[in-house]
Amino acid sequence: MSSPGTYLFWISVTHFVPKLGFVMTITAGTILLLLNYFGAQKNFGSYKYLISAFTLLGMTFATVEIFVWPNVHNYKAALLFFSFEESFGLSGSWSRNIPLAGYTFFHSATMSLLSVHFIYRYWAVFDTNKLNYFKGFYSLIWVVYCAFFGFQYALGTYFFLARDEVSDEYLREDVLLRYNANLSELPAMSIVAYDPVDGSIRWRGIMGILNICSIVNFQYGIMIYCGWSMHTQMEDKIKHFSETLRKHHKQFFKTLVLQVTFFFLHFQIITTPTIILFIPITVIIFLPVFNIDVSLPSGVMLCSFTLYPATDSIIVMYVVSEYTVTAKRISRACTNGFHEMKASSKVHTITPMPTSTAPQS
Repeated sequence: MSSPGTYLFWISVTHFVPKLGFVMTITAGTILLLLNYFGAQKNFGSYKYLISAFTLLGMTFATVEIFVWPNVHNYKAALLFFSFEESFGLSGSWSRNIPLAGYTFFHSATMSLLSVHFIYRYWAVFDTNKLNYFKGFYSLIWVVYCAFFGFQYALGTYFFLARDEVSDEYLREDVLLRYNANLSELPAMSIVAYDPVDGSIRWRGIMGILNICSIVNFQYGIMIYCGWSMHTQMEDKIKHFSETLRKHHKQFFKTLVLQVTFFFLHFQIITTPTIILFIPITVIIFLPVFNIDVSLPSGVMLCSFTLYPATDSIIVMYVVSEYTVTAKRISRACTNGFHEMKASSKVHTITPMPTSTAPQS
């Protein structure tokens, strides 16, 4: 039972949402992969590997989160990235933060692979020759691309957000008050943007902020550029394509748009990645720079990341007609098989057994 001023209720929320995201992601992802296996993506070319790869990465990301249980807390000029669990039995002073850094690897890799989707669709419309970079040996480029930004995020977080005596002393009392926990006993990393004594800038923390924001905004910039170019120029570019090819391009562009343009909120268009991936991390990371007198359980925003892979799988299956066609075909086959089995069972039930005749003496 949480007492006034504590955030223990929000901890229960940040544990529930990842569980929900895990169940949704595994369910939606498994259905998507099964539909792919049964032929939904037979006409997608090399793009089918991107769809499957993103689904598998999303499922991995959701699984990692329920092992690590990451949380974030903002307090004045500080940010605390922590967990109440020592994941995988890692309890050493240097090793217990590795799972948290590993979580950021998968978060960054997921964002990076999403931007690769936009690059593929952009080249599929405007420069089909470059699609060769998604075939054969060249496809490893994108594995390296996602891994590079994943490691940049993870290593930058691990080293730039390393705790010290200043950050521990700055956050200790608020962590004890809000979470009834001893900071020194938790797997945790932190940023304190300004020295509490003289107000000078702590550059290591600022470098951590810049590292994360550069990765996030680079990926988002790719999505915005490719998405806007397709929005403004695609119709004219594909008018000479075949009807089937035009249909595919429009459906996949609509999929990206739904991933990007989800609903209108207040003054601007907010997108699914913007809501779930980009706005939360931007708000969370930049708050220490402004040194506002706040104490926030920001992990509530962080835990929403797990919902994105499930949302993405649902959008793909909803928009791309091949998935609906394949699902209906599988459903009909299962229904027909069930009816045939039922009819066969009835035939065996009503067929009289042959009677044996005793030999006459």
